[in-house]
Amino acid sequence: MSADTEPREELSTSEGEAVDFGEELLEVEGLTKHFTSEDGLLAGLTLDWDGGVPRPAYDREWVRAVDDVSFSIRKGETLGLVGESGCGKSTLARTILRLLEPTDGRVYFKGEDIASMGSERLRTRRKDMQMIFQDPQSSLNPRMKVGPIVEEPMRAHGMLDAEGREERARELLEKVGLDPQHYNRYPHQFSGGQRQRINLARALSVNPDFIVCDEPTSALDASIQAQVLNTMNELQEEFGLTYLFISHDLSVIRHISDRVAVMYLGHVVEVADKEELFENPKHPYTESLLSAIPVPDPRMAGRRHILEGDVPSPIEPPSGCRFRTRCPELVAPEEFELDAAAWDEVRAFMRAVDRQSFEADEPATIRREHFGGAVPGGRAGEIVEDAISNVLADEWAEATELLRSSFEEASICARELPAYRVDDELGDGEHFVACHLHRDADQVH
Repeated sequence: MSADTEPREELSTSEGEAVDFGEELLEVEGLTKHFTSEDGLLAGLTLDWDGGVPRPAYDREWVRAVDDVSFSIRKGETLGLVGESGCGKSTLARTILRLLEPTDGRVYFKGEDIASMGSERLRTRRKDMQMIFQDPQSSLNPRMKVGPIVEEPMRAHGMLDAEGREERARELLEKVGLDPQHYNRYPHQFSGGQRQRINLARALSVNPDFIVCDEPTSALDASIQAQVLNTMNELQEEFGLTYLFISHDLSVIRHISDRVAVMYLGHVVEVADKEELFENPKHPYTESLLSAIPVPDPRMAGRRHILEGDVPSPIEPPSGCRFRTRCPELVAPEEFELDAAAWDEVRAFMRAVDRQSFEADEPATIRREHFGGAVPGGRAGEIVEDAISNVLADEWAEATELLRSSFEEASICARELPAYRVDDELGDGEHFVACHLHRDADQVH
């Protein structure tokens, strides 16, 4: 691939208009990052006390923070990355920049694989890739003045002489909305929003092509957030920047992004153009996130999608679709002839048994409360009756296991990892969704 791109003047992101972006600047293919559960200096070794010789710890547990993630970002666009706290967004960002070493996968930046670069080449290439961190205070050295902070990346890469670096630092401070005379002040003399502008100036000092923004406005109040976001949009237009913008705030993502990727438990579950994703979400998890956005109309309150259960452990994530343990639309196993209403009853009964949320007195009462008096027919009904017998014998764990193994784990959602391309309803962009509800669409290989 070539690094040549379309002129930045042809790009427009502020009003959701059609955008003519350049070619792909960053391609992520099957990127994976696992940590050991020990995660310390000696995490890679245990001691064989019989022989006293260090050996590999084959039996240690692995935290699957990022697992087989693929996407691309085109020159000049902003890809928003959204998901719950702990889903792997920041780990993914740091692994892309190789601040963390990837466990597997490839990261192509301007056609070069960052994941396999030697240290010297990686150091040179990092000039083109910068990062803005979440906390604007802890990411600035309190003992350094603002000017030297902005100049630090230029010194590290041998750019300009001392006079040239100072001149560029003052220019950048002005570009990000600060007074150039602030050059000799310390970070503690600035507000949170001003400190984040200093971070932005520092990132711009080496004239990068790509900036990873890791929740850069989450520590700021709403009015300051808007100012910083508007400044970032203006600088993107002026400098031809490409952003990976990470946030858990969907209103921020909608304001600044061109495309959006949704992440859950280490997997990317949906990627689409911004308006397409917000207006026509295809993944149940995306629908749940969007339904949680506050709206001023109280009549809309009943439309929220409340997720059941807890986020599974990344040490032992669910097989197949990782969202299946909380999904309100789990696909029924094909071996059972269950209509939608009967499947809903079976799933509700599974949840109730798992939580032990009802009194187990007699079979007829359980059937009446959970199945309207009669369990489903066929093999499905036989399994339910066996589970009811377990419950009446106070064998709740056995009942839960029977129901899960028979119904949930027999679903295609548990057996196969979903990856599909679906039609884009608002345009002709690509719409990726990791959900078996769309298994009739083109499968991504």
